[in-house]
Amino acid sequence: MPDAPRPRTLCYQIFVDRFAKADGSTVPPLQAGAAPWLAHAGGTLDGITARLDHLAALGVDALYLTPVVRAPSNHKYDTESFDEVDARFGGDAALDRLAAALRDRGMGLFLDAVFNHVGETHPWFGAARRDASAPEATFFRFEAHPDRFAHWRGYGHLPELALDRPAVRERLWERDDSVLARWLGRWATGLRLDCANDLGLLPCGRIAQRSRALGAPDGVVGELMGYPDAWIAEGRLDGVMNYFFRETVVGLCTGDVAPAQAAENLARMAAECRPEALLRSWNMLSSHDVPRLATAVPDRAARALAWALAFSYPGVPLVYYGEEVGMTGGADPDNRAPMLWDVGRWDHGTHAHLQKLAALRRDHPALRHGRFRALPQPGCPGLVAYLRVTDDPRQAVVVIANPTATPVRARVFAPYAHLLDALPMRDLLGGAGSRMHGGRLDVTLPAWGVGFYQPDDTTIPGYTFFR
Repeated sequence: MPDAPRPRTLCYQIFVDRFAKADGSTVPPLQAGAAPWLAHAGGTLDGITARLDHLAALGVDALYLTPVVRAPSNHKYDTESFDEVDARFGGDAALDRLAAALRDRGMGLFLDAVFNHVGETHPWFGAARRDASAPEATFFRFEAHPDRFAHWRGYGHLPELALDRPAVRERLWERDDSVLARWLGRWATGLRLDCANDLGLLPCGRIAQRSRALGAPDGVVGELMGYPDAWIAEGRLDGVMNYFFRETVVGLCTGDVAPAQAAENLARMAAECRPEALLRSWNMLSSHDVPRLATAVPDRAARALAWALAFSYPGVPLVYYGEEVGMTGGADPDNRAPMLWDVGRWDHGTHAHLQKLAALRRDHPALRHGRFRALPQPGCPGLVAYLRVTDDPRQAVVVIANPTATPVRARVFAPYAHLLDALPMRDLLGGAGSRMHGGRLDVTLPAWGVGFYQPDDTTIPGYTFFR
């Protein structure tokens, strides 16, 4: 049985066309009047390689790239060829260079696998349109009328593949020379599966199984804009791009979701989802498909709280490029602006906050792979609290968040047998510490404040609380 994919510390998403030019310099904005989904701004894979120091300094240990295959658009979801990297991005050789540089740094690489549809310029679709009796004609789904091809969500340039056909599955993931095998054998350590819900549970499970058999250390993470439980059950995906987490946390930070409702969502998800798969899922707050966090949540303190939850809830925090420096942007294409490399325009507070959170997650096992325990506080409905624990009670972290615009003093109960009376608790985030009193922790948090409280068994010379 192949080893289960390991959870990463911090994953970073890049929209390749907008990140950096080949020498690492800033990509210019699109000219006025340019087609937002067709015009190319000039970002390349070598540009990413040139900027790896920035990512390493942030704490990143895995990249997720939106599609890099040949396609006419700048987003590349309209695949023209699965077999080559787009020349505008530098071609296969540039991806070879990036993959080698990432291996040298111990970083993973997730490539975007778009298996639900192709672009209308793909040779398979061209052959199918020219000759209804061509073998490629069986690769595509049809609408009710037998001579009308089905298109993904009605977009006429994205014909849907018939994934129930063995020939399609063999080309994409089953054969030893499949798209999946080629990408994992040459470049990727894992895959992000586009529109996983449109593929279906069984194909998703089979793609993940094949990836594990091929030795992909990072497995398959599926894009899922819904509740993840069945999609990451045994034999299915290794993790999801967790939009349920995003909707809960962003809503919490805008006041659209009550703290008690958010706490219940997080507790239920942890209870109902396969734990090891939830640990490998991406705790995302923004992406190329939704508004950036600084636009969705204008209050900086509220955004800091959102990031603290993303780094402390089970899962791998995902940073969309530019979020670490405070970039703004609404719905696409506004959320796909060129990366801001002018340091003088950065939000340095956000950058420092994410660096600190990444370091804490790297250095504290409970934040990486600890078990989740909900800490409901019915008497304090304005708080969100939970516990991350390992087999070593010294590593436990009590997370307490005040997702309101009002400072709070609260008595938080933490029913965990190893948090003993008089045990000092330090705040890993640098706030005021506290002390356990018969299973409770008294805390004072500012508006939108968060504390990561961990036992500090070093304050009494010659005495230990843990036997």
